[in-house]
Amino acid sequence: MRKFRITKEEQIRELVSRIPPILNVDIVIIREDGSYLVGRPSREKTLKLEPKLKGEKMWLFPGSRMKYTESPQETALRVLANETPGIQAQFKKMITVTSDKGSDSRAYGVTLYYLFEYISGKPKPNFQLDKFLWVTREKFLKMPRAYSMNKSIVNEIDLAIRTRNTSQDELIVEVDKNNKEIGTIIKREAHSNPKRYHRAAHIMIFTSKGDLVLHKRSFTKATGAGKWDMIGGHQSAGLTIDQTAKQELAEELGSSTKLYFFKTGLKQTKETSEFYNLYWGIDDGPYGFDRNEVAEIRVFNCNQLLKHEYDKKYDILKHVYNYTKSLKPIWSKLKNNQKICL
Repeated sequence: MRKFRITKEEQIRELVSRIPPILNVDIVIIREDGSYLVGRPSREKTLKLEPKLKGEKMWLFPGSRMKYTESPQETALRVLANETPGIQAQFKKMITVTSDKGSDSRAYGVTLYYLFEYISGKPKPNFQLDKFLWVTREKFLKMPRAYSMNKSIVNEIDLAIRTRNTSQDELIVEVDKNNKEIGTIIKREAHSNPKRYHRAAHIMIFTSKGDLVLHKRSFTKATGAGKWDMIGGHQSAGLTIDQTAKQELAEELGSSTKLYFFKTGLKQTKETSEFYNLYWGIDDGPYGFDRNEVAEIRVFNCNQLLKHEYDKKYDILKHVYNYTKSLKPIWSKLKNNQKICL
């Protein structure tokens, strides 16, 4: 592709006649009950955002300007660390983009909003935000001192929550060809560039009788929607692979059973290069799950599965068969009431 060229005079004219926009990134952290985390900034920041409030402190979503050296996702993670210290949350997807000429006279402002799922912790007051509240959608809309631009996107937040598993915006851990962490990568790029490697946790859960527990992937999933699969997910930025495994197990099966590491492997296609960590565990239920992630849960007989007796009725992903074969020493002992040496 040829580089677009302009003269120095044309470049100066462009810079003088067009003010570059300021790019901001705000984050919306949601809990299971649907409440949002809002913070109260300093008086100076309040005056810049809402001059009409005459210095009264206001409530808003944590945010920051994007640095030249950052991607928007990296800015979002910096906001999480710096403005909500003490909170652990998982990056999910972009919510929306807004623009505002009125709040900052220095330049036109463009704000990208990203959705995070709360995991644990309590936010600590800091130099940007001195107080925090968890508020419902209805309470937030009624707050007279809530930032009006934040109020304007609540419907888009609702939509993002319902479709959060369709995202390719997530920032996940990037590794080199030797499976050593080297940074982060956006999921959509990891799924379209086999020269860049990432990690995932794959979890096979068996009953105490040696049957296999699979789930039907939600129809809102970006990949494999409606297919039967084991538990699993990509290693998100800020989490270890073991933490990823535990979190995916809780989300997709509602389980906290002990997991055992089995092996690491590399799966490569024309689109992606993924190191998977395979775990297994035992859980007889009852199972609970996030319906945004999972449509249905069912127990399968391992021998019948490997004989393809379920194929006509259930669309089971290929790697499930491979993992079931690999883990036969585990489930066959469970089936025969034999002790498993760990």
